[in-house]
Amino acid sequence: MNKRDAYLWLNSIEGITNKNIQIIKENINNIEALIHLSDKEIYDLKNINLKIKQNIVKYKSLTFLDEIKNNLKKENVEYICIEEKGYPENLKYIHNAPSILFYKGDISLVNKNFNLAMVGSRKATTYGINCAKSIGKSLSNLGINIISGLAIGIDSYAHMSCIGGNGKTIAVLGSPVNNILPKKNIYLANKILEDGGLILSDYNINSKIFPSNYANRNRIISGISDGVIVVEAAKKSGALITVDFALEQGKNVFAIPGNINSFMSEGCNKIIKEGAILINNIEDILNEYEILNIKQEENLKNYENTGLNKESIQIIDTIKKQGVLHIDEICDNTRMEIKSVNAILSELVLKDVLIEMNNKTYSLNV
Repeated sequence: MNKRDAYLWLNSIEGITNKNIQIIKENINNIEALIHLSDKEIYDLKNINLKIKQNIVKYKSLTFLDEIKNNLKKENVEYICIEEKGYPENLKYIHNAPSILFYKGDISLVNKNFNLAMVGSRKATTYGINCAKSIGKSLSNLGINIISGLAIGIDSYAHMSCIGGNGKTIAVLGSPVNNILPKKNIYLANKILEDGGLILSDYNINSKIFPSNYANRNRIISGISDGVIVVEAAKKSGALITVDFALEQGKNVFAIPGNINSFMSEGCNKIIKEGAILINNIEDILNEYEILNIKQEENLKNYENTGLNKESIQIIDTIKKQGVLHIDEICDNTRMEIKSVNAILSELVLKDVLIEMNNKTYSLNV
């Protein structure tokens, strides 16, 4: 038995947790030797309760291991252990690092390029959705991978914004990879794989699903990332659990500010007050890492060469200088009639030059 199969075997035994595996590893030098120990030697293991020892003895069989591997093969699920080459480098050194990961897709993505996590509310507003789509798409165009949790809301839009770009998207689940939850995101999971992305979990196939799984998986979302972006979150949002893990792991935390009167912005505004990096655009993120990427310049639109008329260019330049503007503010700044401005804005949104946010508010799509 090799190391990866030893971890798989242990992970599949009823009652054994990731922490139990770490304790067993401390007991013996070579974890792959465990299956060959005598019953007495297993019962002599320290800091492991009797029930777990009994289960190890009960399932001390290569036939049991072969059955597990066959089940994984039927589901087209791969696995990798913490001691293997290719295991996520960023993940190895976090507290309670998963001993084994189960996945579908390209596992090499976790050690490739730059990975940023994007998380937020399940009850996303139009503002939050537009921010997630805009930032995710821009980062993906620069070849940056986007990580999220495949939940409804901001997570889903974070994944979708990355698909088709130069970056890939990684979904970390709180359920086994053969049991996509929520069910409505099965289609999205398939699109992630078709695009060359990755679906990842530390839960073996057919494992029971507990509410605590989703909080625990957040340590992986932040663990494999180089930083965490919070797009929209209420004061007690689950996304803030990911922030806690990120801070514990020494990762940068970015937050998009929101309306001070919006319940869904309370979480972001709170962590900004506590030291999260406020971001208005992707440059705020790239500058933090001192990323000098020629692709960024190539992907920023040269609006002067898009064949737009001078009124359109004037509106674009106004928004570029001012940031996010309401249609009334655009009229005030350009001294143009609202009817003309409205028609131009509609055209620019259709051409993917601008993004329309809440209540006729517009920002550049860069």
